[in-house]
Amino acid sequence: MFFKKSIFFGNIVKVTKCAWQYHDKNDDLGPVFDYYRYCANEAIRIGIEKKITSKFKLYYQLYHKLRLDSQFHCKHVYGALECAASRLKIYKKTLKKKPNAKRPYISKNHLILDNQSYKIEKNIVRIPTESGKYVFIKLTNYVYKKIMDTKLGNITITDDKIIISYSRDIKEQNPTNSVGIDRNLENVTTYNSQGNCIVYDLAKAQRIVTSYCRIKSKFRRNDSRIRKKIFQKYGKLQKNRAHSILHYTSKKIVSENSGIIMENLKGIRKLYKKGNWQGRKHRQKMNSWSFYELQRQIEYKARWLGLPVEYVKANGTSTKCAICGSRLVPEEHRKMFCSICKSGVDRDVNAAHNILLRGTRVVPNGIAGEAVMAELDSKEQVICRVDAVKSCDGINLPIT
Repeated sequence: MFFKKSIFFGNIVKVTKCAWQYHDKNDDLGPVFDYYRYCANEAIRIGIEKKITSKFKLYYQLYHKLRLDSQFHCKHVYGALECAASRLKIYKKTLKKKPNAKRPYISKNHLILDNQSYKIEKNIVRIPTESGKYVFIKLTNYVYKKIMDTKLGNITITDDKIIISYSRDIKEQNPTNSVGIDRNLENVTTYNSQGNCIVYDLAKAQRIVTSYCRIKSKFRRNDSRIRKKIFQKYGKLQKNRAHSILHYTSKKIVSENSGIIMENLKGIRKLYKKGNWQGRKHRQKMNSWSFYELQRQIEYKARWLGLPVEYVKANGTSTKCAICGSRLVPEEHRKMFCSICKSGVDRDVNAAHNILLRGTRVVPNGIAGEAVMAELDSKEQVICRVDAVKSCDGINLPIT
């Protein structure tokens, strides 16, 4: 089960989730997979030749051609053309950065059907294949309970899985507390509005990823097809074990029933590319960091409960003091020292505190002497308007 997207309409939040299960209808759906893949690749070829990226133009150009003498259901053509249109849009954006990018090609077996193309009666999904012919897949009790009393969306079918998207309108909460989340390679640190700090250990998940990478590096297979299957097998085992730990951590974080504030870490993979004067092992370790997976799980679980999720800039959260805003001096064992406050603080706790302050639009307190300027003709003290926030001792004021 995973999060797809959420749309806000005032105080009502429309949240979409997906539930999946395994099926054994691959033999019955084999010809449909081939036809769907043929339609999608043909649409991609024509779209590149005629520079078409709109799905409606693809319908106008190709629908009757693909339906000619075809025995399969027309809904598969619609799904294939929609899939091709999305691939063409991504390809068009990629060409701006990489002019020599490879043309998209769909090789994996899958089907995408909208909510008008299939039907669910009790716990049986009816999927059309040809005119008057259907394939029936029985849903498990767990999946059927999840999709009951919800609005069904698209359905995706692969060789062994069926994925059903469903949505629900949820009233957005306005929590009084917020929590700042700092994600690191081996831990996640949270700091809430009440001053409580919790550190969640993720070292076990990182050890799982490292051990599987070491195991896969020792494989020696001349046949690339066998090597690919073995890598897929161990990749699934690694994903399942690591994601279970992340699910447990994300559930604990969301259970605080507070507003979520996280760093925007988009583009962080660019820091660990070949040629950045870093070692191969260090790049491998940092690129295996599943920061986005944890973010995705926290976000969809919070949205499903109606909790707000906000992102702030990540620069300087670990190096600036959360109390006075001055630059910290690094010490051993991820400790930082502030020369102004004359105190030491944990690097991750300080970062989570700064994330919380940025999300709630609060600036760190400064020293009152910085905001005081003596007048030449009077003994009274004049407070600069720009530094008025810093002069308030012990009070956090929002920036206006």
